[in-house]
Amino acid sequence: MEDEERFKVWSSYAEISRKWVVVMDTKAGFIAALDLGLLGLLWSGARIQEGGCATKWIGVAATIIIVASVACAIWVALPRESLAAIFGKGIRWHGDYKPVSYYGFISQTYGKMEFAKLKNYAGGLTHAQLADEALEQHFVLSHAAARKSGFVRIAGFLLLAAASLSGLAVLTRLYG
Repeated sequence: MEDEERFKVWSSYAEISRKWVVVMDTKAGFIAALDLGLLGLLWSGARIQEGGCATKWIGVAATIIIVASVACAIWVALPRESLAAIFGKGIRWHGDYKPVSYYGFISQTYGKMEFAKLKNYAGGLTHAQLADEALEQHFVLSHAAARKSGFVRIAGFLLLAAASLSGLAVLTRLYG
């Protein structure tokens, strides 16, 4: 495969990974909205604080789980501006590599008045270097999406548990 073809293919892979990152952020937002709606239902709609002891404790347990689910959803949405934020401490870009496609790297490396310096560097890149850049972007974004996906999964399971406890709290409020 020629360098130009590799660049096109790997750029499309990076774009797919970027879309998965957006999907995970959207799912996290959806779960957080459901969590907060459930919290409102518990304390304002069903007013479990006026129920018996069992109702209150079940409601408190559901609330704690809801807060944990929201925390996971927020963690998904936090920006990842460096390799260390995605992979952990101690990870850096290799050698003289300058990832011109990553906003975090650009904003940390080039000052507000250094656009010409960036343009000069980027203008000298070959198709082979651009293809490598696209593949590395796909690699990093894939790891970011996978990490976000893990927290979305946890948030979803916590929401499921909280919804079950909330239902139980409402039932004990009605029939307790």
